[in-house]
Amino acid sequence: MNLKRALSAGLVATTGFAASYLASAPAALADENLLGYTIGAETLPQGANELYLWNTTHWGKRQGSYHADYFRLEYEHGVTNDLSASIYLNGYRHQYSGSPVPGEIDGSLKQTRLSGVSVEVKKMLLSPYKDDLGVALYGELTYDTIDSITGNKITGWEVETKLILQKPFMDGQLQWLTNLELEVETARDHQADQWETAIAPRLRSGLSYRFAPNWSIGAEGWADLEVLNAAADPSEPGSGGWSFDHWDFFAGPSIHYGAKRWWFTLTYAKQWAGSSEQAGANNRTNLHLADHERNELRMKIGYNF
Repeated sequence: MNLKRALSAGLVATTGFAASYLASAPAALADENLLGYTIGAETLPQGANELYLWNTTHWGKRQGSYHADYFRLEYEHGVTNDLSASIYLNGYRHQYSGSPVPGEIDGSLKQTRLSGVSVEVKKMLLSPYKDDLGVALYGELTYDTIDSITGNKITGWEVETKLILQKPFMDGQLQWLTNLELEVETARDHQADQWETAIAPRLRSGLSYRFAPNWSIGAEGWADLEVLNAAADPSEPGSGGWSFDHWDFFAGPSIHYGAKRWWFTLTYAKQWAGSSEQAGANNRTNLHLADHERNELRMKIGYNF
């Protein structure tokens, strides 16, 4: 009986300690990225600053070898308690061979180049903790000189807008995040001497669960489609007529660690379905592998000061 009582007391104590341990875990810092792609509604406090380093690796086309890294260095500042602004320095590293998408990505290339800059504003309308449901608006403007897919020289502009929703559960231990996005971009490919304008709506959603102090696991996914206007005459962008280009669906797991001053998030995403860009034999995979790849791996590191 003494042994049974001791074991029972030990089990109760261990369970109580674990519950207390999780309950005492701190909530995420303001604007901490719990997931790699789907962002939350919170903004930095007024006067606070944060540096981010992003790297997203893309690999897997229809044939040959294809790897591309998209890297970004971001500085964010809290203008007010519900408004933040950021500036980014962007670049790409391409390494491919074997004409990964014949007719669109031909030959081989190995290069690393800075591409351009982005500016962003984020306005929190409702706080996920004070108002139970977080709501924010987001806008980003990008100037690019390198095509993210082919590595060709371009002159391009992109506008991205988001409606951000964030719902905490279990006193913030579980977070549900959703982003409704609209992306509009136009670019002149100097190698092909052609303008392309694209409009892409996108829906992202994911869950993040804090399973131990500072540590969270999650999963997210997104679906998007794109309509395209390709103008053969460089002097008349937008004159080529609009047509449906593709749709795709990605999903995968993530892990997040958040300390007092810094955090990191690692997310793997796989393309599970998409519309083929070509008919015939190339349609067997039922994936879109011209504008996207089979796999993505994103790492983000943030430092608050």
